[in-house]
Amino acid sequence: MSKEMKKAVGAVRSCFKRAGLQEGGRLLLACSGGRDSLALARASQICCRAMGLFLAAAVVDHGIQEGSFKVAKEAQENLKKLGIQNSRVLKTSLDRQQVKINGVEAAAREARYEALIGEAKRVGAQAILLAHTRTDQAESVLLDACKTPSSSSWKGMEEESKREGLIFLRPFLSLSRSETTQICRENKILWWDDPTNGGEGEKEDLPRRSRIRSQVLNKLEEISGGGAEAHLAAFASMHREDEEFLNALAQDALKGAAFSLPFSFPSLRLSSLPLPIRRRCCRIILKNFIDKRGSIEKQVETFMKILERKGGEENLSSGLLLRVKGESVIIDLCNN
Repeated sequence: MSKEMKKAVGAVRSCFKRAGLQEGGRLLLACSGGRDSLALARASQICCRAMGLFLAAAVVDHGIQEGSFKVAKEAQENLKKLGIQNSRVLKTSLDRQQVKINGVEAAAREARYEALIGEAKRVGAQAILLAHTRTDQAESVLLDACKTPSSSSWKGMEEESKREGLIFLRPFLSLSRSETTQICRENKILWWDDPTNGGEGEKEDLPRRSRIRSQVLNKLEEISGGGAEAHLAAFASMHREDEEFLNALAQDALKGAAFSLPFSFPSLRLSSLPLPIRRRCCRIILKNFIDKRGSIEKQVETFMKILERKGGEENLSSGLLLRVKGESVIIDLCNN
């Protein structure tokens, strides 16, 4: 077993133990047919067999690219060769409204998660395995920093998160894409490369994440002499710890708040908080009433300015009005 394979198996085993998975537990692996998910399939199959866990897999076919169903079936065949017999191809379609609001990539991601959650519930899985790597983590940090002027942009992806009562695990956040490539080569696994991920000589008309990967991250690695990807991923992990601590302080400061319209909260309690905690309180309040992330971040600063001048009002998105009047912060519908 190569050092890359040993590292992968160790990462998966440690992730499973931190998540509290016990013998007899059931897992669902999300597989695209790419090198990362097939490398995770191999490492997970080894760990599940050793730990007495049941492993099923799902390949999501959005039908966006020509020949996508063939790619999905080939991925399913690869899973069988790796010893994962219980797998299904899940065909999905994109929500047109989601595409219009958030773009194709975000709509596809949401459709994918919904399909995986449905399949996990069908097979009785308590956790879903995702093959995001250290390379993906570095890309996410750069991408989010470009999209949103918020400290939360730097925290990257969590190893463990929850949605609709299911655990999502990312055991490979410490592995690079070059390591997953080596694992596939070692195990004679033929993977599929998504053409929208780009490559040498393919720079135009790619999704923003792919341009970050092919143009920015590669250049950073070159300029730094290697290590930029690893440092970005490590920074994200450390920053997440800071964010979790500061957010906990903000949540504590908002204790007793009732997040319903009309919303009211003592303005002095917010104004007296240290700036980093105050900003997070404003963000938490707005997130309860505004859906779109980018819109929230723009309006957090508006909120902060109104608090600073101790009075005034501003229209928010979603037909809401924010005002500081007397000793209260009030959020209500514009016509009330």
